[in-house]
Formats: sequence, C-alpha cells, structure tokens
Amino acid sequence: MADDSTTQDRQLLQDYSRETRDPYVQRLLGELLGHVNRADFERTPGATGGNTRDLGQGRYAISYAYTPGMSRGDHLAVMVHELTHVAVNQAYDSRMLNFRAPHLSAAEDDRVKNETPGREEDYQNARLGRVDARRRDAFVDLVVGHVQRLLDELPSSRLPPERQRAIRTKLTDHMRARPYHEYDGVLSHILTWADLDGADRSSAFYRSLTAMVAQAADWRAAADITLPRRRRGLLRGAGAVLGRGLRRFRR
Repeated sequence: MADDSTTQDRQLLQDYSRETRDPYVQRLLGELLGHVNRADFERTPGATGGNTRDLGQGRYAISYAYTPGMSRGDHLAVMVHELTHVAVNQAYDSRMLNFRAPHLSAAEDDRVKNETPGREEDYQNARLGRVDARRRDAFVDLVVGHVQRLLDELPSSRLPPERQRAIRTKLTDHMRARPYHEYDGVLSHILTWADLDGADRSSAFYRSLTAMVAQAADWRAAADITLPRRRRGLLRGAGAVLGRGLRRFRR
C-alpha cells in the first residue's frame, strides 16, 4: 500500500489534471498519469531538487525536497518534472536518457554496478559512450538552440521576476548542463510554472515552450527522436562552451 506522501502526491496530480485548462498541460498530464502508479513519492528535508531512481520492472522511487512553506506551483512542478523522467524511461528504455541508447553487455552492467552502486548517472554515461557521436552532438545542438531561444524570449512571458529567475536557472544549470538527462523534465517543469503562474499565452516564450513540449511528447509517443541534420558551424560558440562541460559524458 502506498504511504501517505505517495497517496497525497498522486491526488495532487490528479486534481491538477482536472483543474488546468491549458491543452499542453492536459496532454502532458494525460501521459504522466498513465505512469503515476509506477512511482512512490518521498518528501525529504532540503531547499530544492528531486531525484528519480529506476528500481527495475517498471517501478520507480521519486524523492524531492519539501518544506511546509513550499508553494503549490513549485510542488507540482517538481513532481511533474520527476514523473517525466519515468515517462522518458518507459518510452526509450534508456536509463532515463532522453533518447534510445544501446544497452550495456552483462559484463559492462556488472562493472558499473560494482564500481559505483546506485549511481544512475554512471549507467547513463556508459550507455552514452555507445551512442553515435554525431547523434549525440545533434541532440546537444538542438538543446543549446532551444535554451537560447527560451532565454531570449523569457521577458515576453510577463511572468513575475522571481519566476523568470528560477526559469533561467533551470535552463542553464539543469537543461544546458545535462541535456541528455534533463531536457524533457525541465520542459515539463517550466510548462507547469508557466501555467500556474499565468504566463502570457500569446507571448513568443509560451509559443516556443509549448512547441518544444509537444515535440518531446511526440518523440516519447513514437519511442524515438527525430533530429535535424547537423550543420557545420551551427551554434559553434555556444556548443563549444557546452562541450567543455560535457566532456565527462563523451568517453
């Protein structure tokens, strides 16, 4: 039987799905609620952040920092974010990478398990090493371009200044720093904030955000991603900066 926090969190998500009038949020929640019973939710002390662990056999453990003063918008956004990781893994069977990645051999799996037990990131890094480098780079190019567009258009959202600051942090410290793992989840997180904080639906920011959310949802539904062909020199400056931060992923 689910504990109290799991029961309460599942109910909060169900309530939100009935309340929202945003069609993009409705579609996203329709997908995520199909996975909500796969996850147990744990509220932990702390300021911010969440974590999702794949327990195997379609089961997940989601933990996130929670305080009694946490706003409903922040609470829902972090749950939506973490549950998106579950949807990603169910779509791609990818250790929660945002696209399909080749499986490890039994020996490789045992090596990672023995070296650093329980570190999801190490499994992701090992599987990324088996993904075609051009495909990885094309995905990074797409993420960098989308991050920059959202940052440029964010002032048009008319969201409160403190929310705009939080979105900038999500885009730069999470999505751009860990694109392979955070892209889909951060999009879901920001969409929830935009909905609950009353973003201008006619703004360039909202139009771009919802197009990206819909594209990611389409990819998950198809269980594969479709990337544009990588152009020589595309986003060279931004890509170089990001690349330095991603060297540890590219073995």
